[in-house]
Amino acid sequence: MMAALFCAVAAGTVQAQTAIDGRGGAASLWVGGEYADFKAGFPKDSTVRLNGIGAFATYNLNRHYGVEAHARFLNLKSWNGETEQAYLIGPRYSFLRGEKLRPFAMFQVGVVKIQYPFQMGTGTSFAMAPGGGVEYRLGRKLSVRAAYEFQMLTNSPDFTNEPKFGMRPTGATVGISYRIFSGK
Repeated sequence: MMAALFCAVAAGTVQAQTAIDGRGGAASLWVGGEYADFKAGFPKDSTVRLNGIGAFATYNLNRHYGVEAHARFLNLKSWNGETEQAYLIGPRYSFLRGEKLRPFAMFQVGVVKIQYPFQMGTGTSFAMAPGGGVEYRLGRKLSVRAAYEFQMLTNSPDFTNEPKFGMRPTGATVGISYRIFSGK
């Protein structure tokens, strides 16, 4: 009788949680590099592709919410001198977080600088860039990822005999990142 009473009282004080919840609530900082392949926004409706490298940092506030920043330089495979530099930052949401596979969505804003082909000139635009991807954790400190991004540039190049439009570069990235710290 005494053993049953002890078990009943002890059972009321026992607490448990899943392994993911136990490890996933703290802030963390990840930094990484990426390779990008983008469809250029100029000329309008062209099939020109720009390639380059970039760096990114992701500060995760908790399991789901974070902030991500990018600096990307699309100048490895240019078309007649066309290049693009993007500096973006914004919120990131990770959903369906599992132990290894982690899909995410983000919406970034910032500045995109373009060197137009044939030395036609340069332009700087405010950019909004929704996107998403998936991250795969190789271990506690190493991760690989693939993402897709839609850039919406607010102004046009304003060249003679060219339509006035907001440019829309889009592209895919693949990258690798390393966890600098975790607040666990």
